[in-house]
Amino acid sequence: MNHTVPNTPKDFVETMLRSSLEADDLVQENINDRRLREAHTHTAVNGFIAALALENLHRFAPDTADALAEQLNHALIAGDLAGPTYRMAKQLGHDPDQWLTESKERAALRKAKAP
Repeated sequence: MNHTVPNTPKDFVETMLRSSLEADDLVQENINDRRLREAHTHTAVNGFIAALALENLHRFAPDTADALAEQLNHALIAGDLAGPTYRMAKQLGHDPDQWLTESKERAALRKAKAP
């Protein structure tokens, strides 16, 4: 993300596409580091999917896209992406607590393997 916080669907789409391309470049730079490669690959894919979704939303439901951009802008300014993401996962019937536990377990394994 650059130093300005996007606040319109168009700005978010641009930012997501830019981040996706930058993440793809980082995949190439970190090709030998599996952990970094996977994280950057997921970021590139997520940015592309999010940009497509928001662009389509803006075309077919511009008021909804504007409201979403406003919510995203507030989340970024507050510096809290985990909270809204966690709540959305819960609303969609997922178990984010299990995901967080698994992530912490993987982090502990990485630390144990580190020299």
